[in-house]
Amino acid sequence: MKLQGRIKAGARTKNLVNFLCPGDIAVICHDDIDGMSALAIVNAGVKAVINAGKSMTGRFAAAGAAVLLDNNVALIDVNLPIEVFKDNDMVTVLKNDIIIQNHIYKNVCTDVNRNYIKKRLQESNVNEKHEILKFIKNTVKHAASEIDGFVSVKAYPELITRLSNRHVVVAVRNSSTLDELNAIKAYIRKYNPVFIGVDGGADMIINSGYTPDLLIGDMDSVSDIGIYKSREIILHAYEDGYCPCLDRITGMNVPYKILAVKGTSEDAALMLAYSKGAKLIVLAGGHNCMYDFMSKGRSGMASTFIVRTLIGEKLVDCRGFGIISAAEDEGKDTKWAKM
Repeated sequence: MKLQGRIKAGARTKNLVNFLCPGDIAVICHDDIDGMSALAIVNAGVKAVINAGKSMTGRFAAAGAAVLLDNNVALIDVNLPIEVFKDNDMVTVLKNDIIIQNHIYKNVCTDVNRNYIKKRLQESNVNEKHEILKFIKNTVKHAASEIDGFVSVKAYPELITRLSNRHVVVAVRNSSTLDELNAIKAYIRKYNPVFIGVDGGADMIINSGYTPDLLIGDMDSVSDIGIYKSREIILHAYEDGYCPCLDRITGMNVPYKILAVKGTSEDAALMLAYSKGAKLIVLAGGHNCMYDFMSKGRSGMASTFIVRTLIGEKLVDCRGFGIISAAEDEGKDTKWAKM
């Protein structure tokens, strides 16, 4: 393989994609590239990706490498720290070697091709049982110690938007979110739900033709447009009150409230809707299994397990609903009609 061009580098893929331009070579440091990150890279129009991590470790069937190859984006793993790459450096890849600004590094490149993916998938089949057991044990261990943090939340912020006795759609940034929102259009027309965007989920709501009533999260994957168009903003902070996104939001001069609670921002959004008396909570793009969380670099899902246990009676997960609804005859009654 021969590849040449100027690079843009970033250790956090979801932040880097906001700065990529068509024709760039993206340099990331991302073990087990997930499908959502890969799709964002593809949509940025880059011609190649150089990964200072391992695109597939073989621990589980990470989907991102295949997404990049399917969209004709070259992918190369390099055995170098990401710090050696600087924005706008000229790089040249020649088989296993890479030249960065006239400095050559020998035998550090691996072409991530179909054979590479096939081998890693075979490894993941062997490792799957061990990874599942480790994931479940970690989830149960941390769930026992975290439960008090959810059932003893003193107060959720007062909202302008009324959630009590209303249907609520919570959208999370995921590769399936737009399809899931599209699949429930009839439900949305009938019930006029409140829309809650979790970080980049607000952009998904906007791209589907709706307006986020609430935006909640640490604001690391939502666009400026997503922030400005959301009617209310809630910053998800750590239990001690530390809020990593405070500088960004205060710099945008928009009103906000703070919610300090355990778990992911997705968990916080679901608990907020539940605590405010939502009649039904519909989740689009949610994370609900081991593969979802391992793709995000998480070794367990304790907080999600707790939240789903607490609010399960009111929660409907949209995953796969598009497939089900497409199989039904148009105009036929669905489960939504009975809610």
